[in-house]
Order: sequence, then C-alpha cells, then structure tokens
Amino acid sequence: MNIFTPQIRSGIRDLRRRLFGGTAGRQRRDFKVLFERFREVLELHNTAADRIADIGEKLSGEYIFDIVYIRQAYEELYRTFSAFLERFSVLTDNCYAELGSRLERIDHDVRQLINEDETPSDDLVVPLVDARMNRLRDVGGKMANLGELGSLPEITIPQGFVITTRSFDEFMSLNRLTDKIADLSVPGEIDPATLAALRSAVCSGALPPGVRDAVTGALAGMVDGTSHQLLAVRSSAVGEDGEYSFAGQFETVLNVPADAASLAEAYKTVIASLFSDRAFHYCKTIGCNPTGIRMAVGVIRMIDAAASGVAYSSDPGGTEGQMLINATWGLGTSVVEGQVDADSYRIARSPQAVMCERRIGAKETMVVPALHGGTTVMKTPDAIVNKAVLDDRALTTLATQALSIEGLFHRPQDIEWAIDRSGAITILQTRPLPLRPAAETGATGAAPAGLPVFQTFSGISVRRGAGAGTVFIAASPDDLDRFPKGGVLVSRHDSSHFIRVMPYASAILTDQGTPTSHMASLCREFRVPTLVNCGSATTVLRNGQEITVMIKEKEAQVYEGILRDLVDGGNNEAIEELYEFRKKKFLLRYILPLHLVDPFRDDFTPNGCSTLHDILRFIHEKMVMKLVSAAEQGLTDRTAVHLDLPVPAGIVAIDLGGGLSLPEHAKTATMDSVSSVPLRAVLAGMTHPGAWHTEVVALHAGDLLAGMMKLADITAPSASMPMTNLAVVSREYLNLSLKFGYHFTLLDCYCSPNRTNNHVYFRFSGGATDLTKRSRRVRLIESILTTFGFVCQIQGAVITARISNRDEDEMIAILNSIGRLLAYTRQLDAVLHNDESVERYTGNFLRGDYRL
Repeated sequence: MNIFTPQIRSGIRDLRRRLFGGTAGRQRRDFKVLFERFREVLELHNTAADRIADIGEKLSGEYIFDIVYIRQAYEELYRTFSAFLERFSVLTDNCYAELGSRLERIDHDVRQLINEDETPSDDLVVPLVDARMNRLRDVGGKMANLGELGSLPEITIPQGFVITTRSFDEFMSLNRLTDKIADLSVPGEIDPATLAALRSAVCSGALPPGVRDAVTGALAGMVDGTSHQLLAVRSSAVGEDGEYSFAGQFETVLNVPADAASLAEAYKTVIASLFSDRAFHYCKTIGCNPTGIRMAVGVIRMIDAAASGVAYSSDPGGTEGQMLINATWGLGTSVVEGQVDADSYRIARSPQAVMCERRIGAKETMVVPALHGGTTVMKTPDAIVNKAVLDDRALTTLATQALSIEGLFHRPQDIEWAIDRSGAITILQTRPLPLRPAAETGATGAAPAGLPVFQTFSGISVRRGAGAGTVFIAASPDDLDRFPKGGVLVSRHDSSHFIRVMPYASAILTDQGTPTSHMASLCREFRVPTLVNCGSATTVLRNGQEITVMIKEKEAQVYEGILRDLVDGGNNEAIEELYEFRKKKFLLRYILPLHLVDPFRDDFTPNGCSTLHDILRFIHEKMVMKLVSAAEQGLTDRTAVHLDLPVPAGIVAIDLGGGLSLPEHAKTATMDSVSSVPLRAVLAGMTHPGAWHTEVVALHAGDLLAGMMKLADITAPSASMPMTNLAVVSREYLNLSLKFGYHFTLLDCYCSPNRTNNHVYFRFSGGATDLTKRSRRVRLIESILTTFGFVCQIQGAVITARISNRDEDEMIAILNSIGRLLAYTRQLDAVLHNDESVERYTGNFLRGDYRL
C-alpha cells in the first residue's frame, strides 16, 4: 500500500518521467545528473531548515504575533516539506515511502492546534498516555501537560485516564444545568447562594449512561483486582495550568476507592468546584468568563507516597542558574497549601545537582491517606521531624528530571512529584512557572536615610517588591470578606483562598508557608510582593496598623506609616501572555525538537520521525548516503573514496572531475592526492596544528554527553559503517556535508581565478549542550566570519553565512580559516559558560590560539 498522498504520488511520477524516464533506479546514471538532483533536494532542505528556524525563533522568543502569522508561516513550511519529500522520493527511488504518513500525522497534529474552530472529539474517556496538547479541548490543561510527559523515557507518570469535556457537556445537559450556568454570565456580582445551589445540583446529579459505562470500562482496565487500590481524582479544566495557573482553585479528591460509585461521587465533587466562590473570584481577576470553562477530570492511580513535594526548574526568586525543590513527608498537600515548614533545597541547574543551599524544615505534621478515604493530618514521628526528606541521589534524579521537563515545554516549570515506599519518583503535575526579572520589584526607591525600621522578618521571598497599607490579620477564610482594599494581608498559613483579595492586596506576609505553594504561584501570577515563613508576623503586627513593607530576597523590612515614594501604585499590571499564545507556542513540539541524531541507532527510521526537524534530519542523512552508496556500488560513473587524514574527520569524497589525483580503482586518498582547490584549503585548515582537539572536553551535562561527543571521532571507516561526512568535488568546486557529534555543517563553494564565479555558502547548526551555550557558539562563529567579510544571519542556534566575488588567493585563505573554525568549534560550546567567554575565545581564535 502506497501511503503518500495523491498529490505527492503524482508529483513523484511526473518528476521521474522528466528526470529519468521509465527506468528510474534501474540503470546506471551519470553522476553529474544524480548530483544535480541531489542539489535540488539540498536547496529545498535549506529552505525548509530556514523556515523551521524562523518559526522556532518567533514562537520561542518575545515576538508579538497572531494566528494569521502562524497559519501563513506553517502553510509555507508545509508546502516546502511536501516539495522536499517529492524530490527526495525521486532521488531515492521511493525507498522511504513511510515518510509520507509521518508528515501527514505531524501535519494533522499541528493543524489541530492551529485551528480556532476545532471541534472536541466524541470520546468520553481518553487514556492518560493519549492525553496530549493536540487534545487540549478534550482533556484540559493539567492532563494534557501530564500526558505530554509520557513522551520522556526518563519520566514516570501515573497510570490513569481522563473523563473528557464531552462527558462534562453531557452531564450538564442531562441534569439541566446548562441554562443555569448561562444565567451566571450576566454582568455584576454573583450571589454566593446561587453558586452554592449550583454546586449542590451538580453533586446530586446523575451520570449519563454512556459516560457511566465509559468510566466503568476505563476503571476496569486500570484496576487489576489483586489488591485494594486507590485513586486520585483531579481537575483539568480547559485553560488550567496554562498561562493562568488556576492554582488551588479547583478540587482534587485523594484516596478514592477504586469502585464506580466512589469515583462518580469524586467526579461530581471536582466538577462542582468549578462553581466555587474562589474560582469565580479568580476568573473575574484574570478577565475570564467562568461560565465558558469546561471541565475534564483526571483519574490516576494513587501513589503510596513516602515523601512528596514541588520542584521549580528555575528559581522564581531570581537567582540565576539555580532551581528550587521543596519536600515533606507523606502527601504533598501540606506543601502546596503552605501548611508545613518543608525542606528547601537550592540546586545548580545541571545534572550533577550541585547543592547551593540546603534548609531542613521542622516538619511537625504530615498529610496521610485516611482509613476510609480522603486524607488526614497526623503528627510527624519524632525520628523524622528534623530529618532531611531527600538524599543526594533523589535530589540528583529530581533535578535531572526537572530540566528534562523544562526542555520539553521550552520554559521553566512548576512540578509536583511523589516518591513511593520503594524510592521510585512519579511526576504528578507540571505547569508553566511565571518568572519575572529581578529588576521588576514594584518598588521605585530606597527608604529615606535614617528612617527607623519597625521590624525585620526573616523568611522566604515569593515575590520581591514594596507594598503599603493597613495590616489585616486573617485567621480564617471568612475573615477575607472584611479585607480593606490596598491592605497588607497577614496570616498564620498561606492559602489559595487568598485569591479573593489578591487583586487588592499591596503585600502578603505569612508565618508559615513555602515558595512552591498554590498561593505562592498566584502571588507571582498577580505580582503581589510576598514573604512566607517569616515566623511571627501575626503576633508582632496588629490589625489596623499602617505600614510599608519592603520585601527582599530573604527578609521583609517593615516601616511604620505609608511611604508612598517607595511604592509605584500597585501590582495589577496586565498579564502579558494569553492562553491562546501558549497553545500556539506548543506547536513547536511537533516542529522544532530533534530526536533523530545518531544514524547508527535502530530508531533512525521514518517511523522514528516525530517532528518536522526529524524528517529534515532523516532526509539529509539518506540523500547524502544515496550519493555515497551509488558511487561505492558502481551505480554511477564516479567512485567514492575515503580521505586518509591526520585527523579523524571521516570524510568520503566523490570526484566530479579534476578534484582528486588517484590511480584507477583507488579506494582511499591522502592530502597529497587532493587537487580540488577549495577542499585542499579546507582540509589544510582542519589539520592546522592545535585546531583539532582529539581529547573530549568535559561537559556540565556529565559523562553521558561526553560519551556522545566521542561518537563523532570515527577513526577508521569500515565497509559496514556508512560515512555521513561527504565531499563532492571538482578542481574548483566543493560541496561538503559534515556531522561532528551533534553539530551539522554545510559548505558549498567555488574557488577559481575568475572572482565573479567565486562564492562560499556556510551553514552551521546543532550541539550537545543547552540552547544558551549553543547560541553563544553561533555568536562566536558570527564574530569570526564577519571579520572575514561574510554576511551572516542567525536564527536561534543556526547560522547561515555568505560571501562572494573574492579573488582566488583570498578565497583560499577564507576556506583555510573555515577549516580551522570547523575543527576549533567542534566542542567549543561546552566551555562557553558565560557571555564574556564568547569574546575571549573569539579573540583567541583570531590570534591563532586554539586552546580550550
């Protein structure tokens, strides 16, 4: 069965007739013809790569764009890929027809994200492993995020399924609640009694028969019947855990018996929380219509947690290069609700998990499963109250996983996790972590000199800044009804109920709490200066007292009176990123990541392509190998020879004429046999003393990536090992494709006595380190090439450079420098630890110092 689309099949047939007649692939071809076809595919490859880089740069950065740009950019990208695939199929005699179905699958997923009028599916339940961002409208934000984590082999997520938004619609319709919800959209304040009646109606409602049967079937597939199993039933509203977190606004029901009746009651409890007072207050604050929210519900296997907590993949306090992990014994409820003095670990953002700061909290209580469902709070056994929850091994694993999750979503993450009795780590939730620049403090000046400080509280900064107002001490959520606008909220514990007054609070101080709680997430989201765990604010401060609070990294300084000069007028700035922006950014998941890196792995196949970048990489590898194998198997009038060089570059050369001086049937060539002017110049640079480093540079990512770097150094070609570094040459022409480890370079150049014909096209991308270091290396390459007169363009970690109309001697010198640059930069990203190192290594190279 041919799985290309009709348009692609028609294009392939037409191209074959025009190029090769009816016997394509069955006769010997002149290599020049084959190479021209290769260059056609290569040109489309470069166009596709440029479009991928452009979309990646726009959607990953700070650009403002709308759906019109996204649609146009993707349509251009898709058309380029379709043409690219047609010509590649002609070049390779349709040997990789499966690529057509991979392209169509990726296209389907991307278009689901792009289309504004997408219709939710008819599915009533969806397995958690299938709950991905392309099904956001079906499974909601929280479960879509969790389902995406299933694509990371190092991450464990719970077994479970999602009761979809279609089930929600059917439940509301059957129980005649749809009209009642619509009545709530009338402008003005909502009567709490109206919301309470609606919650009661939800809890007394009946599940539609189809929903009940689907849920019962999914539950039977998850429960093995060998032991008493428990469930966690969690909200997953469309839009939840996106740009707006909804942190703590909806219910989670823990420790639910794994039977249909108990699950149905928990399901209704979660749905009812959509109509809670605090959820409506939150929606009003962010300008969202609460009546338009549709609720999916996640049903996951309960983890028998020995310890739980939250990991922030970046420090929200602004400390660069660090992440934050909070941990406590038992279930994580006490951490996210700020009810316990949890352990706090600040760790360097590297897989070695270097400890920067460790604080062991007095974990006097812990939340555990109750005997007959639900949870209960118990006194922590004395032996572990002051004992560290996490050892170095667990911290290293959590830190590594946090960075992987951040890499998947392309932004810092707020991650909930649990460790079971065997020590296995399970990720329970992840959502975007709002970060603000350290300079964005909400304060406009320093306190006047000599002004006495009334009180200094030591604690943990959630958000730095200044606030001034009347102290209001809240002992219970009911007290919030009397909160004065512009007041300073003071409480014993932090609580997500504070959302009711958060838009009006100038600052928040709590005696206990953690920077990873739901309330902390909301404070960062709404930019309220906040200090938690300050110990005695409720006893030192008094109701009605007028104060000014300046919150710094680890303390809050309190001044008596209202100091207006210190406060810039509030914290109610507009939220910069919208939900739709986040959804569109996520289409990068299907375009930008590169998984197919090593062609020697078993999964380097068409079916292994999960992104457009993977397809691009696969086609490039196979079209290069098509030329090599055609020459090696005698299918052309040209022969492929291996270059025997002083450095292990692993290059195969194919001579179009005049590029190599070799006896007939020779299989290898030395530098002395190279008569191609541009290739000889590049090789002279690559073999320049000191430019090529045979030792592996130590990477911060550890021994694994160091081992990956060694893959590039193939010291001896073998008949069974395809060579991916290819030089197609004539006396005056060179087309060079290089892969060193995870770095990809394309060089196309002409070097002759006629300067008007001379040109160099240079393209460099890839790397084994993080995007920051790869981008630094690209800037270094740009600085060096600009010195030689190149015109450069950078998109993300990709650089394209061009130069032309230079005389032959200058071209030879430029190509020699490019050869040295290729050798020098192979592992350079590993040592570019800061921006200053870019300037230093650029200067070193230009002075002829190639030491790393």
